Amino acid sequence: MVGGLLKEEVRGVVQELAIKNELLPVEPSLERESGRVIPGRDGCQIQVDQSIQQVMEAGQDQTLSLVRITIPSCYQASDLQEAKKHLGDFQTRFSGSYQRYRNIALAADGINYTVVWPGQVFSFNEVVGPRTPERGFLPAPVLIIGGSDLEYGGGVCQLASTLYNAVLHAGLQVVERHPHSRPVSYVPPGQDATVDYGAMDFSFRNSRSGPVIVQAGIHQDNVWVYVLGKENKS
Repeated sequence: MVGGLLKEEVRGVVQELAIKNELLPVEPSLERESGRVIPGRDGCQIQVDQSIQQVMEAGQDQTLSLVRITIPSCYQASDLQEAKKHLGDFQTRFSGSYQRYRNIALAADGINYTVVWPGQVFSFNEVVGPRTPERGFLPAPVLIIGGSDLEYGGGVCQLASTLYNAVLHAGLQVVERHPHSRPVSYVPPGQDATVDYGAMDFSFRNSRSGPVIVQAGIHQDNVWVYVLGKENKS
């Protein structure tokens, strides 16, 4: 018994402190507008049994700390700083309304400077998020079976198609891709990728040994995507 507490009561206190003090490691990332490298952070795990044993063996008025182990992040800022090799790119010609331009620009901002670590899958819908008015997306034409309609986020499929072709040029593994119900004007037949949040996604896996960086934007009448990475080690 320590300070009037039984061992199981000490365990309860230590476990509660462990929950408050444990941290998951955070991998380095890129600032979405500037591309500035944001360093990662090591994680921390509390050794509950060792901490309890330390408490049970402590002398009167002894100051104790939780027994911790450091969980390093898998990658370092230098991994991103070295990811400068051009792997692939693609651009498509923009046409349409301001609403369509706005939707594509918002989606491009959403994927710009996205880091995809080795083995990780990039999901267009997950990265861009729901195309809702609350997030600034506007109603614009979308293709549906047999015709077209207005939907919030209309136009983002052009960005998904541009990304799809850049990914192909980069030699990365496509995981999910869906064609439109009929040909689109901005890419040749068979080179498009339609997306619909909650239904159809475009995704690819980073099959390389180092991180892949996706850059995207829309400038005047061009929608563009660049894919960068590290040199593969021989």
